Amino acid sequence: MPGREVGLLVLQTAPRWGVERTGAAVALVSLQGVGKTFSGRTGAWEAVRDFSLDLAEGEFFCLLGTSGCGKTTVLNMVAGFEAPTAGSILLDGAPVEGPGADRGVVFQGHDSLYDWLTALDNIGFGLRLRGMGRAERRDKAEHFLRMVGLNGQGAKHPSELSGGMKQRIQIARALANDPRMLLMDEPFGALDAMTRAVLQGELSRIWAETKKTVLFITHDIEEACALATRIGVMRRGPGGTLKAIVPVDLPFPRERTSDAFMRVFRDVHGLIHDEIHGAH
Repeated sequence: MPGREVGLLVLQTAPRWGVERTGAAVALVSLQGVGKTFSGRTGAWEAVRDFSLDLAEGEFFCLLGTSGCGKTTVLNMVAGFEAPTAGSILLDGAPVEGPGADRGVVFQGHDSLYDWLTALDNIGFGLRLRGMGRAERRDKAEHFLRMVGLNGQGAKHPSELSGGMKQRIQIARALANDPRMLLMDEPFGALDAMTRAVLQGELSRIWAETKKTVLFITHDIEEACALATRIGVMRRGPGGTLKAIVPVDLPFPRERTSDAFMRVFRDVHGLIHDEIHGAH
């Protein structure tokens, strides 16, 4: 596979994830030549161009890029909120044609929580829509409330919770529906630095426990280095595409001041720096 060395890493050109298409293994999610063009009053504009990526089941993939590069558009297409105008997106071999319970989405803001429901009822909302009985629904909701570290907070309403607690509820609600993968669009972007670091650690623990596949959107290099098994760096937009993939072969929990962590950080920073200053 072509690549180039930066520091001690080999930056892989996309797409790649150690899965041979001619073998028995198949990527959980496969994006091939995906593009997205929007139409507006001033004409058409290209958000994403020729984006290709395979995601294996159980990996934690961070998609990183500058503002306007199209990373959230990629997530929205995988979620089924937007249809690609070019290329294909497959989930477990089947085309993605719309939203589905096999993909849980966690947004940056917490306004997707229902103010009139308690934390526990917010977590169990999807289970209620699926017809699950009250007792079973409550047991599952309490399980995921404990998983996100909010045991005893289930009777509170969103207005009684901090921003960090609301994001934990969003994560618990997504997990309660037992999706194949989690799609997370800068979920900690609006939080203060200390709360963000705590929730990053909690998310790593939850990922290790659940083995869910995660596609995580961020513009924060340190966050990506702390969470990901691989980091995809996008070229700047408009018409953003995947520039390189950086494997992060570091143990969890990660020591952010270690030499190994800083090497990964510098390599990813170099790729982003090139995009900010217009190098392609």
